[in-house]
Amino acid sequence: MIAKQIDTFEPNESSSFSSLGLNNAFESAPTNHGRWPVDPASAQSCAEQLAERAEHIPVIRPGLWQAEYPFEPHYLALGGGRCVHYVDQGQGPAVVMVHGNPGWSFMWRHLLSSLTGYRRLAVDLLGMGLSSRPQPGPWLTLAGRIADFTHWLDQVVPKGPVHLMAHDWGGPIALGWGTKNPDRVASLTLMNTALRLPSGTSLSWKLKLFQQSRFLGRFLAVSLNLFCGGLVRYGTVRPMTKSAREGFLAPYRLAAHRQAVGGFVQDIALTPKHPSWETLSEIDRSLRLVAGKPSQLIWGLKDFVFTKAFMLDLAARLPGAEIWPLPMAGHCLTEDQPDRIVAICRDFLRRNC
Repeated sequence: MIAKQIDTFEPNESSSFSSLGLNNAFESAPTNHGRWPVDPASAQSCAEQLAERAEHIPVIRPGLWQAEYPFEPHYLALGGGRCVHYVDQGQGPAVVMVHGNPGWSFMWRHLLSSLTGYRRLAVDLLGMGLSSRPQPGPWLTLAGRIADFTHWLDQVVPKGPVHLMAHDWGGPIALGWGTKNPDRVASLTLMNTALRLPSGTSLSWKLKLFQQSRFLGRFLAVSLNLFCGGLVRYGTVRPMTKSAREGFLAPYRLAAHRQAVGGFVQDIALTPKHPSWETLSEIDRSLRLVAGKPSQLIWGLKDFVFTKAFMLDLAARLPGAEIWPLPMAGHCLTEDQPDRIVAICRDFLRRNC
């Protein structure tokens, strides 16, 4: 584990988590919040940027969700005042988890707690979760997302095989890195995600409502918080627990914290005129480079966005993939069937490490 290979950095009072309003978010976490598993220069830079730009870090309201997320926070500076938060648990083969929109590393908490014997990492994509909220820019595009993810992964897991787990937007982002680094991909676990619209399908009308009009979409997703609210209400088959609802919504209480939520929706590339079309198409064309890797598709069949057709489309291009359709799970399948998914992933990793 990188944290054990370098000197740790103890932030001073000006860069403490309490000065950022984050202390209440981690009352259940270990008390040594000063252990940052990045090089000392980067840790110092990140601490300074966090201290200078505290208004760009979401203030997390304490609640029941904290007991389910007892993980020590880590930050990596990307430059330009941008800092990425991530969870880094355990030692062993690296398992890297990438969330979608409007999720954050909280969605992986069951796997983070249960996959002992592995180094489990879950990143909060920039503008999401506990990561910083920069001003809008190229980082909001798929190419920018992949570049930031690559920068982060190059620092925290600089070499060796990586087991990728990805959900929703995490799929294109993780595969954007994976298809450029196929020799480092140890396995793929994909959940309710896509690289293209399968033949004969169209975007769900519920998602089109947010996506087709830039002004209306941002108003609904950012100002009214309907995208995050819709996730916790309609993303599962069984109602989310109160603690789960609190956890998913905790980083997105204010409109200023939800800019990236709207940005993700606007970056859905449906036509060749879209700025991210070529990036997504290149990943789609390059999927063959990782098609021979151990793979599995775990799919909530009650997802009104990524329906069964999306699962079958990916399965056809990952011919050796193990397919796990979950009839009683929705888009947030890790909430509907957490124990089942933990068991599937534990067995898959055991056989492919």
